[in-house]
Amino acid sequence: MSLMRIKVPAGFAVCYNKFEDIEPVKSKEDQYLENWGYFTEDILQIYKMELRKGSWIIPEKNKCILDLGWYPDSDADGSYHLVLVNEDWEVIRSKESRNRFVIRDTLEEWMDLIQRGGLFD
Repeated sequence: MSLMRIKVPAGFAVCYNKFEDIEPVKSKEDQYLENWGYFTEDILQIYKMELRKGSWIIPEKNKCILDLGWYPDSDADGSYHLVLVNEDWEVIRSKESRNRFVIRDTLEEWMDLIQRGGLFD
């Protein structure tokens, strides 16, 4: 297996990543996923960082977190759920899809918008 290639611009920290470039494989009975370990609630987490006094830090306030999971966890009929949340885990934006490439493209688009300061317009 190999991780999904994602263009991560400067100023972002990938804190957790098991976003694999693979399709979910249903069991013969279509009740569960054969490769369920790649399709869980915790797949990817990226934080927007700030440059302060020459050092990159994850801010304590005004956090911007991109979080990706598969819901329901390990379910053959599930899908990817990508959310942009603040430090209180309030959802700012969300995207749901079974297509990993749609999710990757959305993730890259959101990071670009965050970087340019236009995501919240």
